[in-house]
Amino acid sequence: MEQLLRGQKISEIEEAGAGEAEAEVSEIEKAVCPGTEYDLSGPVLYFPIRHHSPVCSYHLQKAAEAYRPDCILIEGPGNAEPLIPILVHEDTKPPLALYYAYQDKEGLISPDREDYKCYYPFLDCSPELTALKEADRRGIHVEFMDLPYVEILAGTMENRGIRKEGEKQNYSDDYLLSRSRYFAQLCEKTGVREFEEFWEKYFEIQGLFQETPEFVHQMLLYCGLSRLYTSGEELEEDGCALRERYMAEQIARASETYQRILVVTGGFHTYGLGKLLEKKKGAAGLCFVGEPVRLHRIDPKLQSVYPMAYSMEAADALNGYASGMQSPGFYHQVWKRLEAGLGAKEAWEDTILHFLALTGKKARGREESVSAYDEICAFSMAQGLAALRGKRCPGLYELRDSALSSFVKGEYSISTDGALRILAELTTGTQTGALCADAMRPPLLADFEKQCVLFGLKLHSTVEQESVLEIFAKEKHLRLSRFFYQTEFLSCGFARRKKGSDLVNRRDRSRMREIWSYRWSARVTAALIDASVSGASVEEAARTLLHKRFSAASGCREAAKLLVESFLMGLLDEQDQMGARLSQIVSEDGDFFSLSGGFSQLVMLAELQDLYQARGKLNLEDMIGSCFQKIIQLLPFMGQTKEERQQECMESLRTLYQVSGKPAYAELQPVFLAALERMLERRPVNPAIEGAALGLLYGFDGSFGVQISAAARGYMQGTKEVRAASAAFLQGLFFTARDFALVSREFLQLIDGLLASLSAEEFMSLLPELRLAFGYFTPLETDRIAGQAAGLHGKTGREILRGRSVSLEAYACGEALDSYAARRMERSPI
Repeated sequence: MEQLLRGQKISEIEEAGAGEAEAEVSEIEKAVCPGTEYDLSGPVLYFPIRHHSPVCSYHLQKAAEAYRPDCILIEGPGNAEPLIPILVHEDTKPPLALYYAYQDKEGLISPDREDYKCYYPFLDCSPELTALKEADRRGIHVEFMDLPYVEILAGTMENRGIRKEGEKQNYSDDYLLSRSRYFAQLCEKTGVREFEEFWEKYFEIQGLFQETPEFVHQMLLYCGLSRLYTSGEELEEDGCALRERYMAEQIARASETYQRILVVTGGFHTYGLGKLLEKKKGAAGLCFVGEPVRLHRIDPKLQSVYPMAYSMEAADALNGYASGMQSPGFYHQVWKRLEAGLGAKEAWEDTILHFLALTGKKARGREESVSAYDEICAFSMAQGLAALRGKRCPGLYELRDSALSSFVKGEYSISTDGALRILAELTTGTQTGALCADAMRPPLLADFEKQCVLFGLKLHSTVEQESVLEIFAKEKHLRLSRFFYQTEFLSCGFARRKKGSDLVNRRDRSRMREIWSYRWSARVTAALIDASVSGASVEEAARTLLHKRFSAASGCREAAKLLVESFLMGLLDEQDQMGARLSQIVSEDGDFFSLSGGFSQLVMLAELQDLYQARGKLNLEDMIGSCFQKIIQLLPFMGQTKEERQQECMESLRTLYQVSGKPAYAELQPVFLAALERMLERRPVNPAIEGAALGLLYGFDGSFGVQISAAARGYMQGTKEVRAASAAFLQGLFFTARDFALVSREFLQLIDGLLASLSAEEFMSLLPELRLAFGYFTPLETDRIAGQAAGLHGKTGREILRGRSVSLEAYACGEALDSYAARRMERSPI
């Protein structure tokens, strides 16, 4: 490997001559390892790592045993140091993560004063966790030596480093190794497909066959060369230069107290640390030679850090975690075998065999055609591919390629890749972490976990679960439904309703059961930690957020929707405050659509309050009354509604009619109908709104049929401009009273006369709206109207379905034309 790294640089400078090239490479080796060589006799031993790398953890253990440090310093935000005992506790099980958050209320990071957060994951094979456990086992001092999270944010340019948009916010920065210009050239020379394949071949596999000094030297050389291909400007913008200055200061400070310090950092930073530290002349310890870092004065209440359970899925680089290794479940199995004492070759081959056999077993359980013979062929092929590619052992890429060849029968497609999808799930890993009982956690998170236990929910599983709730038959199911709605309101991503009543959108109200899916993930924990500022329990946090949103609500529809959500969450004991606020919103709201939407929501709540055991909790009658009065004041002016909102207006009018027709609201109907009549008196009136209003009045009193016919006659027998509006009138009428067309022969005659009088151009312009209008009829009703229309012309419905027959002469002529056209096309050049 070292020869490869050296050879890549030699190929770039060989124009200077072979002898000079070798000499320059030797100088480069000295340049990329300034003061960081693997020296067990020095006051500091630098150990470069890649995050979550089993080979780095393997050699780190050996380095710690050989060096016997009295202090270990680890790259990591310093404000998490009090949580180290939690991370190394025997009851704490990886994967886990440190969750950092900062509320930028003072505008230190950005004028937008946003909230920031990031994760610092730890897997079983993470070198940082290995270092923490080594320190705990030896009883020596250990600390995180990087800048606090807020300082890293402040020292990083927008959309760079830890503030880069579009990626998971994570503390680790291995992306610096894989995105350097040096790496692109190295991949081309070695013929590998991507960075992960290069890393696995030359470090994860090959590194296990090397002695620790050789491996560390190889790491320093690769990381140092990657560093040399990164500009100083990029280092400043990513915050790397600032962080390295601070870490170097911490190393120099520790060297005044401790004699043997093991420094564990990402390999990219080792070079920078070595450049900033020098041995003291005539004294023990190191001297910092850079510019000191000044920290900001930060309100402690604005920043927080918590330990949290994590998952393999969240740590997978393929899921957007830029500094993770892909398929962490695979490397976890390699690490388990190394810890069990297996040799390098045995660990890798046994891991390959483990995944092939497990994939085959699960595939057969899902009726995929994978046999034991296929597994044997795949293992043999993985070994052959490793030999062909110059690897000491097969790795993840050989596992995937051999499974593709042996498990997929025929063409690779979505119907044949079942076994490969199973393999991908297994290599990602399904493990979830667990924190010890002493772990500090926000009260909200503790309450969430308690509620999950009480309801029998599978909390720490990344597999989606399903829960069927009979909310009107079982009180426990109703309470669980309310809990799910509370978590949904907090936007933590834990639960999602798949089926059941959708009261917020007023759909499927008659459904008696709810089906929810729920799934734990690290995002759920992070979101609950974020929400912990709102309360000590899930219910309290939801209540606080509800009050905040309700206070900020600017319209009746928005406020009523929040009221429905509070209804579903079971938060019904704030009726006085919410009712007073809603009355204020209604009095200030001048939007007819907002008021009518809110009115519908309030009526629905009033009708369902017994089913949801909420009778008497909300003073809905007064809210409905005040909302209706405001609607009646605005209704007469809605006749001038523009075309783009006419459908919404018609739906609002129909809803108001339906509500006022119910026995509980019968006293509202005369008031509503009188307001409709006043609206029709105000001219001009949108034709569709006029048709809808007349249809509603007809539904209340059949005598309005005369007025409908008169209005229709005015549209259909008027001038060309007036006739153009007739289709919109029909659309509105059929939306609210399509039965009128079924019972009035005179009305059908008017429509027939209209169609007969239209020119071809006029008909084509009206056709889209006519289709919309007649689209409100059912197929049976359409057939009935067609029969009546046929009768107007002395025909029956069956007769108009018969097409004209084609004579034998006409058919023969058509065939001759087809043959002639075909012959001409054959002769034409392409």
